[in-house]
Amino acid sequence: MFFTIALKLVFGLMGLLLVVRLLGKKSMSEITPFDLVYTLVLGGILEESTYDDNVHVGHVLFAIALWALMIFGIERIVQKNEKVNRWVKGEPSVLIKDGVLNMAELSKNHIEMEQLRAILRQQGCFSLENAKHVVLENAGQMSVLKKSEDDKALSILLIDEGQIQYSVLRSNRLDEAWLREHLKQEGHETIEDLLYVEWSEEKGFYTVTKEEILNTSYRIDG
Repeated sequence: MFFTIALKLVFGLMGLLLVVRLLGKKSMSEITPFDLVYTLVLGGILEESTYDDNVHVGHVLFAIALWALMIFGIERIVQKNEKVNRWVKGEPSVLIKDGVLNMAELSKNHIEMEQLRAILRQQGCFSLENAKHVVLENAGQMSVLKKSEDDKALSILLIDEGQIQYSVLRSNRLDEAWLREHLKQEGHETIEDLLYVEWSEEKGFYTVTKEEILNTSYRIDG
Protein backbone atom coordinates (compact mmCIF):
# COMPACT_ATOMS: atom_id res chain seq x y z
CA MET A 1 0.00 0.00 0.00
CA PHE A 2 2.75 2.46 0.96
CA PHE A 3 4.67 1.59 -2.18
CA THR A 4 1.58 2.31 -4.30
CA ILE A 5 1.04 5.68 -2.61
CA ALA A 6 4.69 6.53 -3.18
CA LEU A 7 4.43 5.66 -6.85
CA LYS A 8 1.31 7.80 -7.24
CA LEU A 9 3.04 10.75 -5.59
CA VAL A 10 6.13 10.36 -7.78
CA PHE A 11 4.08 10.22 -10.97
CA GLY A 12 1.92 13.06 -9.69
CA LEU A 13 5.00 15.25 -9.20
CA MET A 14 6.19 14.35 -12.68
CA GLY A 15 2.76 15.30 -14.02
CA LEU A 16 2.84 18.69 -12.32
CA LEU A 17 6.31 19.35 -13.71
CA LEU A 18 5.04 18.40 -17.14
CA VAL A 19 2.16 20.86 -16.85
CA VAL A 20 4.57 23.63 -15.85
CA ARG A 21 6.71 22.86 -18.88
CA LEU A 22 3.66 22.91 -21.16
CA LEU A 23 2.65 26.32 -19.81
CA GLY A 24 6.06 27.68 -20.78
CA LYS A 25 8.38 30.01 -18.93
CA LYS A 26 5.92 32.41 -17.33
CA SER A 27 6.28 34.43 -14.17
CA MET A 28 3.53 34.12 -11.59
CA SER A 29 2.12 37.49 -12.65
CA GLU A 30 1.70 36.15 -16.20
CA ILE A 31 -0.26 33.04 -15.24
CA THR A 32 -3.82 33.45 -16.50
CA PRO A 33 -6.91 32.09 -14.70
CA PHE A 34 -7.12 29.41 -17.39
CA ASP A 35 -3.55 28.32 -16.67
CA LEU A 36 -4.44 28.07 -13.00
CA VAL A 37 -7.35 25.75 -13.84
CA TYR A 38 -4.89 23.35 -15.47
CA THR A 39 -2.95 22.85 -12.28
CA LEU A 40 -5.96 22.90 -9.94
CA VAL A 41 -7.73 20.13 -11.88
CA LEU A 42 -4.57 18.03 -11.99
CA GLY A 43 -4.12 18.59 -8.26
CA GLY A 44 -7.69 17.41 -7.71
CA ILE A 45 -7.05 14.27 -9.76
CA LEU A 46 -3.97 13.44 -7.70
CA GLU A 47 -5.70 14.20 -4.39
CA GLU A 48 -8.58 11.86 -5.15
CA SER A 49 -6.41 9.05 -6.47
CA THR A 50 -3.49 8.98 -4.03
CA TYR A 51 -5.26 7.28 -1.12
CA ASP A 52 -7.96 5.45 -3.10
CA ASP A 53 -7.08 1.75 -3.29
CA ASN A 54 -9.41 1.31 -6.27
CA VAL A 55 -7.29 3.69 -8.33
CA HIS A 56 -4.13 2.01 -9.57
CA VAL A 57 -0.90 3.62 -10.73
CA GLY A 58 -1.90 2.89 -14.32
CA HIS A 59 -5.08 4.92 -13.83
CA VAL A 60 -3.04 7.83 -12.53
CA LEU A 61 -0.63 7.63 -15.46
CA PHE A 62 -3.51 7.55 -17.92
CA ALA A 63 -5.21 10.56 -16.28
CA ILE A 64 -1.96 12.58 -16.24
CA ALA A 65 -1.14 11.68 -19.84
CA LEU A 66 -4.65 12.53 -21.07
CA TRP A 67 -4.72 15.81 -19.14
CA ALA A 68 -1.25 16.79 -20.45
CA LEU A 69 -2.34 15.98 -24.00
CA MET A 70 -5.46 18.12 -23.62
CA ILE A 71 -3.42 21.03 -22.26
CA PHE A 72 -0.92 20.77 -25.09
CA GLY A 73 -3.71 20.65 -27.67
CA ILE A 74 -5.50 23.69 -26.25
CA GLU A 75 -2.28 25.69 -25.98
CA ARG A 76 -1.43 24.94 -29.62
CA ILE A 77 -4.90 25.99 -30.76
CA VAL A 78 -4.94 29.29 -28.85
CA GLN A 79 -1.46 30.15 -30.16
CA LYS A 80 -2.61 29.79 -33.76
CA ASN A 81 -6.13 31.24 -33.53
CA GLU A 82 -6.52 34.74 -32.11
CA LYS A 83 -10.33 34.48 -31.75
CA VAL A 84 -10.06 31.24 -29.79
CA ASN A 85 -7.27 32.74 -27.69
CA ARG A 86 -9.46 35.69 -26.70
CA TRP A 87 -12.41 33.42 -25.94
CA VAL A 88 -10.37 31.01 -23.82
CA LYS A 89 -7.96 33.37 -22.07
CA GLY A 90 -9.84 36.63 -22.38
CA GLU A 91 -8.45 40.04 -23.28
CA PRO A 92 -7.40 43.14 -21.35
CA SER A 93 -10.17 45.38 -20.00
CA VAL A 94 -9.86 49.15 -20.20
CA LEU A 95 -11.07 50.49 -16.84
CA ILE A 96 -9.98 54.09 -17.37
CA LYS A 97 -9.13 55.75 -20.68
CA ASP A 98 -7.94 59.35 -20.92
CA GLY A 99 -9.06 59.85 -17.33
CA VAL A 100 -12.63 58.63 -18.01
CA LEU A 101 -14.09 55.72 -16.05
CA ASN A 102 -15.43 52.72 -17.96
CA MET A 103 -18.28 51.67 -15.68
CA ALA A 104 -19.31 48.81 -17.98
CA GLU A 105 -15.92 47.10 -17.61
CA LEU A 106 -15.75 47.82 -13.88
CA SER A 107 -19.14 46.17 -13.45
CA LYS A 108 -18.24 43.27 -15.77
CA ASN A 109 -15.11 42.53 -13.71
CA HIS A 110 -16.92 43.06 -10.38
CA ILE A 111 -14.60 45.87 -9.30
CA GLU A 112 -15.99 48.39 -6.83
CA MET A 113 -14.69 51.94 -6.60
CA GLU A 114 -12.87 51.40 -3.33
CA GLN A 115 -11.24 48.26 -4.74
CA LEU A 116 -10.11 50.25 -7.76
CA ARG A 117 -8.72 52.96 -5.51
CA ALA A 118 -6.85 50.38 -3.44
CA ILE A 119 -5.29 48.89 -6.57
CA LEU A 120 -4.29 52.35 -7.80
CA ARG A 121 -2.64 53.14 -4.47
CA GLN A 122 -0.58 49.96 -4.77
CA GLN A 123 0.65 51.33 -8.10
CA GLY A 124 1.60 54.66 -6.50
CA CYS A 125 -1.49 56.51 -7.77
CA PHE A 126 -3.23 58.05 -4.76
CA SER A 127 -6.06 59.80 -6.57
CA LEU A 128 -8.42 58.72 -9.32
CA GLU A 129 -7.94 62.18 -10.79
CA ASN A 130 -4.30 61.32 -11.48
CA ALA A 131 -5.12 58.08 -13.35
CA LYS A 132 -4.87 58.60 -17.11
CA HIS A 133 -5.07 55.01 -18.36
CA VAL A 134 -5.84 51.88 -16.32
CA VAL A 135 -5.95 48.42 -17.91
CA LEU A 136 -6.87 45.14 -16.22
CA GLU A 137 -4.64 42.51 -17.82
CA ASN A 138 -5.59 38.90 -18.55
CA ALA A 139 -3.63 37.60 -15.57
CA GLY A 140 -5.40 39.98 -13.19
CA GLN A 141 -2.67 42.55 -12.61
CA MET A 142 -3.37 46.24 -13.21
CA SER A 143 -1.39 48.46 -15.59
CA VAL A 144 -1.57 52.13 -14.61
CA LEU A 145 -0.38 55.21 -16.47
CA LYS A 146 -0.47 58.30 -14.26
CA LYS A 147 -0.98 61.85 -15.45
CA SER A 148 1.77 63.06 -13.15
CA GLU A 149 4.48 61.35 -11.13
CA ASP A 150 4.63 64.28 -8.71
CA ASP A 151 1.07 64.06 -7.39
CA LYS A 152 1.17 62.38 -3.96
CA ALA A 153 -2.04 63.86 -2.51
CA LEU A 154 -3.96 61.14 -0.65
CA SER A 155 -7.69 61.39 -1.38
CA ILE A 156 -10.77 59.95 0.30
CA LEU A 157 -13.90 58.61 -1.39
CA LEU A 158 -16.97 60.63 -0.34
CA ILE A 159 -19.58 59.63 -2.94
CA ASP A 160 -19.75 56.31 -4.77
CA GLU A 161 -22.39 55.97 -7.53
CA GLY A 162 -24.62 58.64 -6.03
CA GLN A 163 -24.32 57.32 -2.48
CA ILE A 164 -22.72 59.36 0.29
CA GLN A 165 -20.07 57.39 2.18
CA TYR A 166 -21.12 58.35 5.70
CA SER A 167 -18.57 56.13 7.42
CA VAL A 168 -15.77 57.88 5.52
CA LEU A 169 -17.16 61.27 6.50
CA ARG A 170 -17.30 60.27 10.17
CA SER A 171 -13.81 58.77 10.22
CA ASN A 172 -12.41 62.01 8.77
CA ARG A 173 -14.47 64.24 11.10
CA LEU A 174 -16.59 65.63 8.27
CA ASP A 175 -20.38 65.74 7.91
CA GLU A 176 -23.06 65.68 5.21
CA ALA A 177 -23.85 69.40 5.52
CA TRP A 178 -20.20 70.26 4.85
CA LEU A 179 -20.18 67.96 1.83
CA ARG A 180 -23.40 69.27 0.30
CA GLU A 181 -22.39 72.90 0.80
CA HIS A 182 -19.03 72.45 -0.90
CA LEU A 183 -20.56 70.46 -3.77
CA LYS A 184 -23.02 73.32 -4.35
CA GLN A 185 -20.06 75.65 -4.56
CA GLU A 186 -18.64 73.29 -7.18
CA GLY A 187 -21.90 73.56 -9.14
CA HIS A 188 -23.45 70.22 -8.13
CA GLU A 189 -26.93 70.52 -6.64
CA THR A 190 -28.01 66.87 -6.78
CA ILE A 191 -25.99 64.11 -5.11
CA GLU A 192 -27.68 61.36 -7.14
CA ASP A 193 -26.24 62.76 -10.39
CA LEU A 194 -22.69 62.26 -9.14
CA LEU A 195 -20.97 59.01 -9.97
CA TYR A 196 -17.81 59.61 -7.98
CA VAL A 197 -16.51 62.26 -5.61
CA GLU A 198 -13.15 62.26 -3.91
CA TRP A 199 -11.53 64.94 -1.76
CA SER A 200 -8.08 65.74 -0.48
CA GLU A 201 -6.84 68.56 1.69
CA GLU A 202 -4.18 69.44 -0.88
CA LYS A 203 -6.32 69.49 -4.03
CA GLY A 204 -9.92 69.75 -2.86
CA PHE A 205 -12.75 68.00 -4.75
CA TYR A 206 -12.59 65.80 -7.83
CA THR A 207 -16.04 64.89 -9.17
CA VAL A 208 -17.29 62.63 -11.95
CA THR A 209 -20.91 62.93 -13.03
CA LYS A 210 -22.92 60.10 -14.52
CA GLU A 211 -23.47 62.19 -17.64
CA GLU A 212 -19.73 62.49 -18.24
CA ILE A 213 -19.26 58.79 -18.88
CA LEU A 214 -22.22 58.27 -21.22
CA ASN A 215 -21.51 57.38 -24.85
CA THR A 216 -17.79 56.95 -24.18
CA SER A 217 -15.91 54.50 -26.42
CA TYR A 218 -13.17 52.25 -25.04
CA ARG A 219 -10.78 50.03 -26.94
CA ILE A 220 -7.14 48.98 -26.98
CA ASP A 221 -5.39 49.76 -30.24
CA GLY A 222 -3.06 47.21 -31.74
